[in-house]
Amino acid sequence: MRSRSQNVLRAVIAVVSVGLAILTVTVGPLGSVVAALLLTALTPFVVLDPGSRITALLITLHGLHWLMSNTVPDGMRDWVLTLVMACGLLTIHLAAALAATLPQSAPVPRASVERWGRRGLAVLGLSVPVWALLVSQTASRPGGDPVATYAALAALALLGLALWLSLAKAPVQRRER
Repeated sequence: MRSRSQNVLRAVIAVVSVGLAILTVTVGPLGSVVAALLLTALTPFVVLDPGSRITALLITLHGLHWLMSNTVPDGMRDWVLTLVMACGLLTIHLAAALAATLPQSAPVPRASVERWGRRGLAVLGLSVPVWALLVSQTASRPGGDPVATYAALAALALLGLALWLSLAKAPVQRRER
């Protein structure tokens, strides 16, 4: 017997997954009804066992379906829909991860829901500036090679992360007086 909070988490997974499949078909010029039906048919398996690898498969297939159904965003409407899709994928991931952390019969503690909610908001908060940068870059279309620009930005980000990680692990040395 599942607890009420576990049922709510699983209902969130089901509603968001079906909603994303419908959204992709309705707004994507190349949306595939067959792919949406496949995703909808895969959703109950994730609802029954959110800790399985099928959850990762479902999220990946939703992302691929979106990418295959839509062109590169060039207007604000397209960018907002892309953000909605990303938020939906994050919601499925968080609900499945939270549902898989406890036994089915155990109610999910309020503190856990709040902690996972803060984690989701942190991911969203860190993603929105990147999204806004992409939106502004699409509007201005600067000259140059965009692949080289993104590669340089990614290299700088990785260099910064490596530096931060190396400094975080370095032992603190004390001065002797």
